[in-house]
Amino acid sequence: MGEWRAPIQIVDVYRDPAGRWTIRPYRPGDEERILDLFSRVFRVERSIEHWRWKFRDNPAGQYHMRLAETPSGELVGQYAGLPVRMAWGEKTLVFDQVIDVMLDPVTRLGLKRTGLFFALANQGIGGYAGSDKVSGGYGFPTPEALRIGQRAAGYTPMHPVVGLVLDLRQDGQNHSKVLAGGDRSRLYSRFYRVREIERFGQEVDRLWEQARQELPVAVVRDARYLNWRYAACPDVRYTMLEAFHRLTGALAGVAILRMGVRGEPVAALVDWLVPGRAIGAGVALLARCAQLAAQAGMRQMQAWFPGYTRPFRLLQRRGFRPEETMYEFVALSMSPEVTLDWTKECWYYTMGDSDIY
Repeated sequence: MGEWRAPIQIVDVYRDPAGRWTIRPYRPGDEERILDLFSRVFRVERSIEHWRWKFRDNPAGQYHMRLAETPSGELVGQYAGLPVRMAWGEKTLVFDQVIDVMLDPVTRLGLKRTGLFFALANQGIGGYAGSDKVSGGYGFPTPEALRIGQRAAGYTPMHPVVGLVLDLRQDGQNHSKVLAGGDRSRLYSRFYRVREIERFGQEVDRLWEQARQELPVAVVRDARYLNWRYAACPDVRYTMLEAFHRLTGALAGVAILRMGVRGEPVAALVDWLVPGRAIGAGVALLARCAQLAAQAGMRQMQAWFPGYTRPFRLLQRRGFRPEETMYEFVALSMSPEVTLDWTKECWYYTMGDSDIY
């Protein structure tokens, strides 16, 4: 379980033996047709600026994408991977976040008959698998996508994604819930000041190196990644916070919020980077996040952390309750050097590891 398996034979252009469709790599100029397909499948409009930011400007490297089109040239499917640099024990590998897997709604009606999804997934994953390109992958599929992905792409289910939820009172009073508790972390939080920033500086690289010692498997959260993922996003404004020690001036923690999700008054705590010893910084960041969310009219704060992580336990102690989500966390091995069983209780992720948020 969780072992690498060799994909089917990969060719630059794969043609359906029955002549119904062709699978090929992305070519410059496909963007508009991809965005049109995205809107038909997900009923969401995305801008060309969003596409360029996500796929062209990604600092981790070139996107990986396979497209399916009919003999008449109509685009009917896509299997895409977004490269990320991943801390994998002592190594740093390139993984892919599997995203924007889509088939034209008309084509999906005949999914089993055509076999298009299976061919698209195999060509998509196999086209960039291998230790010299991409070593592994991960994603957050819905139940339907999980069932198909297990058969077609070899998804390995790791665990269901559990959300953490804090209800916020509109009078702004209950953000003090995140300071509740009898331990000394409430006192320690007074040693930290929290400020909002526009971009991350080099000090966050040092913070990442400290946190990495506690995170055997995690997306590399350095300044280059965080600035691309959040500061440079063209159509979402994220609230980025840093906590500094009042005496030393050292950066001790980072939290990132998104105000409003899918039209709902929800503040999503999309990213979090706080070394385990800086509990006071974590409490101070949570209090500021809850305060800002309440001031913005949000009715809830929500977050994703695996249940075996320090942030999960911290948020529970501060009044957050666990709730099931519709998503499953899955992983893929694309190289013999990547085995997954040992990562089941040490892989760190947040909402921001998914492009949903």
